[in-house]
Amino acid sequence: MQGSSTFIKRAFKKIALGASVVLASSAVFAPLAQAGDYPYPYQQHRSMTDGSAWWRRDVVGGTPHIIIDISEQRAYFYKGGRLAGISPVATGIAGYRTPTGSFRVSEKNIDHRSNLFGHYVDRAGYVRKSSVDVRKDKRPPGTIFRGASMDFFMRINGAVGMHAGKVTGRPESHGCIRLPWHMAKIFYENAPMGTKVTVRQ
Repeated sequence: MQGSSTFIKRAFKKIALGASVVLASSAVFAPLAQAGDYPYPYQQHRSMTDGSAWWRRDVVGGTPHIIIDISEQRAYFYKGGRLAGISPVATGIAGYRTPTGSFRVSEKNIDHRSNLFGHYVDRAGYVRKSSVDVRKDKRPPGTIFRGASMDFFMRINGAVGMHAGKVTGRPESHGCIRLPWHMAKIFYENAPMGTKVTVRQ
């Protein structure tokens, strides 16, 4: 009888241990699943310390004008002809080229989300399929679409706009102009509606 009791206790311990491992694994992997939505830390970027992005608060007044240079992957912010700031950017990849020309900021939205690109997530908010295009990628059963975050969005041409996002030094967007989070915020705060935006090759 005692041997049977000991066997039951050992079996229970194994079950309990297995359950704790499963729970621990869930605790570890769940945040990773959620983090898959926006894996890049927008608020921190190497341009904050390497000198590739800067802003002169002493340049005030004058008509704002933003120039996006695709070949350089840089944005220049002018006020009355004086250079107020520079930021690295990420423009469109092949097949989603950022349009060139002269445009105006026609809409501003501080916490915009894309209605075309993003992720399919379950009801708990965990990512089940990432980096999707709703026009091409089928939604898995039991999931909903969550648009990619586009903080400090400034629309300039159709669906194309400037916003915070992943910037690594090369084109990688679906046509929009991404800036590091801290520079997107500064540009947003200093570019009123109607600001001229020139995109050149």
